[in-house]
Amino acid sequence: MNLLLAPKNVDLKVQKIRDNKLDKKQITHLQNLGFVEGANLRVISDVQGSVIVTIKGVRVGLGKDLAECIRVIV
Repeated sequence: MNLLLAPKNVDLKVQKIRDNKLDKKQITHLQNLGFVEGANLRVISDVQGSVIVTIKGVRVGLGKDLAECIRVIV
């Protein structure tokens, strides 16, 4: 499932970043924020398609376009 569909307050793991909708700069930015395969995260809040997650102890807000490109597993 993508990050937009993920349940709140559940430990998740990044499975893959779909790069068909993102350019190289956006992928690098996500990786620098900690969104790499196998990283643990948790969805804290979702409002109108945007999500706030905790990854590596830091809160990060993502817009709908980026969040839908991140596949996670429970």
